[in-house]
Amino acid sequence: MDDNAMSNLHLALADSVLSSVAKKESTKEIWDALTKLYKVRSLHNKIFLKRRLYTLRISESTSMTYHINNLNTLFSQLSALDHNIAVNERAEILFQSLPDSCNQLIINLTNNVLTNYLVFDEVAVAILEEESKRKNKEDRSASS
Repeated sequence: MDDNAMSNLHLALADSVLSSVAKKESTKEIWDALTKLYKVRSLHNKIFLKRRLYTLRISESTSMTYHINNLNTLFSQLSALDHNIAVNERAEILFQSLPDSCNQLIINLTNNVLTNYLVFDEVAVAILEEESKRKNKEDRSASS
């Protein structure tokens, strides 16, 4: 099984990267070498990712699914650098990244909360549902 995994890794890597792991004899050795090469835990990386996260804004033409995936990627990258963002803060970051056209949705979601915080996944689901409703309404208008 290890040979199969090693073959898949070799196929997935660019030639310039493959030369760095060609002599490794197990998937663990390949993974460790790749981690050493590409997983930089520097202050620079953490600051860069936090700046991207806190300044991220969605444009009106970007899909919410893409935007939420982008946010989740940034959260994961920061977690890999030992900087975890609390669940309620993730929801707040999602809200602040939305366009002004979502202000009413934000008001509705925050008014209906019985606790002092929101959960990112629940907010994301509500936003995706709202986007779906808007698209369905636009599709019906366009077909009429």
